[in-house]
Amino acid sequence: MRVGSLTYYQSSLLGMQQQQSSIARLTQQIAADQNILQPADNPVDSVRALSLSDSIAVRSQYTENQTKAEVTLKYEQTTLNEINQAMLDVRQILVQLSPSQDNATRVTLSSQIGAAFDRLYALANTQDSDGNYIFSGDNAKVQPYTTVTPVGTGPNYTKVVNYQGTLGTNTATIEAGRTVQTNDPGSNIFGNVFETLYNIKQIVDVSGFDPETNSKFSGDVNDSFAYTQADITTALNNLDTSIQKVSVVTNRVVGALADVGSAKTTTTGYLNLDKGSLSDINTLDQAAAIVELQTRQTSLEAAQRAFALTTSTSLFSYLA
Repeated sequence: MRVGSLTYYQSSLLGMQQQQSSIARLTQQIAADQNILQPADNPVDSVRALSLSDSIAVRSQYTENQTKAEVTLKYEQTTLNEINQAMLDVRQILVQLSPSQDNATRVTLSSQIGAAFDRLYALANTQDSDGNYIFSGDNAKVQPYTTVTPVGTGPNYTKVVNYQGTLGTNTATIEAGRTVQTNDPGSNIFGNVFETLYNIKQIVDVSGFDPETNSKFSGDVNDSFAYTQADITTALNNLDTSIQKVSVVTNRVVGALADVGSAKTTTTGYLNLDKGSLSDINTLDQAAAIVELQTRQTSLEAAQRAFALTTSTSLFSYLA
């Protein structure tokens, strides 16, 4: 079968143009270190890469949520441990109380109870590194506890602090269809511990160390109350109830941290797999690409020489 000169020229030119196009594409791939420069390069892998990119974005958001939830929960856990210790410390003070004690001992213990009140009050208003109150419910910008003037007469006042937070909680999505509670309102933690400490301090303070000299203990002045072992027992029972509340919430936080840790391990594992798969699709095998580029350049040069030699030959060359 004869191949006409025009057909030969056309096919040779087309072949060289295709080689030049391949060389240009390889050069761009090597420069960008990317296997796929545009979807048309590999439609199947391009679709897969897009799916992996979406998955990576979603998993990355989950890991961000997990990290934030973990930090928030650890703030609460640390503070709850401090609250528990403060309550245990003041319990030891209450255990030392006795109606038969001398005034000097009462003054000392009353002062310690007041210090415990201040410590717990400060812990109840703990803020995280962003200035958010951790025990204010679902409104982190509102200070949860403020002191108020007690109402009533005698040793049993109705209120000495006011809870201004909400009863709601915040949650974080840590995996698809999986959320975790990240905080607890102070109302679920402290109970009536402030009233308990205030009242027992008022009862104990019968020797001239008046609790109203502290702004947090404003109310009637120059109160003087006799007290009995029953008053101490009541204070201890109330405090034990608050300690139990702290224990329940602490256990919840520990469980939430375990959930976040589990989700974090799983999500990180899948995220790394997705990133690895995407890298396998997108990352260019530089060595193979360079070898292919050199091979195509050599083939193109050979085709160009052959084409040049053929096009310079004519029938007159043989007739001369």
